[in-house]
Amino acid sequence: MREFGALVKRNMMIYYKDRSNVFFSVLSMLIVIGLMAVFLGSMNVDSITKLLNEYGGVRDEALDSSNASNLVLAWIVAGLVVVNSVTVTLAVVGMMIEDEAKHRLNCFFVSPMSRTKFVFSYVSAAFIMGFTFCCFTIIISEVYIAISGGVLLNGIQLVTILLYVVVIVFFASSFVFFIAIFVHSQSAFSGLLTIVGTLVGFVAAIYVPLGALPVGVIKALKYFPLLSATSLLREIFTKYELNTTFSGVPTEVIDGYKEYMGITLVYDDKPSSVFLRLTILVISGIILVSISAIILRKRNVKDR
Repeated sequence: MREFGALVKRNMMIYYKDRSNVFFSVLSMLIVIGLMAVFLGSMNVDSITKLLNEYGGVRDEALDSSNASNLVLAWIVAGLVVVNSVTVTLAVVGMMIEDEAKHRLNCFFVSPMSRTKFVFSYVSAAFIMGFTFCCFTIIISEVYIAISGGVLLNGIQLVTILLYVVVIVFFASSFVFFIAIFVHSQSAFSGLLTIVGTLVGFVAAIYVPLGALPVGVIKALKYFPLLSATSLLREIFTKYELNTTFSGVPTEVIDGYKEYMGITLVYDDKPSSVFLRLTILVISGIILVSISAIILRKRNVKDR
């Protein structure tokens, strides 16, 4: 167990010392921030104010605009956490690809430790770093929300979010590790990192609201665990802002907005429960880890 811990620490240190790894891990987050600042943020705010003008009666336009901005900001933050859970864990798992390309794995594999334990030390390092980056994102976001005039999360909400993040990062680590075991060169991994970093924003309905996508795409994404992860966080991050922004607006309008923005997921005209979405993430993560272990075990047999 001591050797396993030393390997986990080693993988974390290598990742942390490489500044390019850290930068590319958060590149997708920077892209989201840029898109929201330049275009998507104002578009989402305008759509909210139109809803309020249409269904909210006589309103204070300045107050509505301010509340809408806080709501969109909270919606974005939830997405950023999910983006980091994937990109950071993938970058850490990439250390395994680098070790394989530089023939370090052959040296490690002659040790008494089993290959499975050794390889899964990368998953553990990815989980720890992913959780750390997600927590850092939440802290920075809360500071920015406070400066912008928004309302901070309370203690219960923060604890709940952290528990959700544990489950989300577990799934993300399992998912990216499953993908990475099929990659054997650094050039291929660089391409994979770019593709995943770009697609995660669409798969989790971060770049574009869920309701703006084609119906067939929406149905497919609802069964992909990352969308469940995003909706879990959005429900908590946007709860206060939704109540404040849409005060005096009919409930059906609020429910429609939440479904359109991917805050709630609806299956067969019924909103999915928190338990169902957490179960999807946990079971999916366990399945991916199990498949990865089977593949690695078969590789071990062939290598002998």
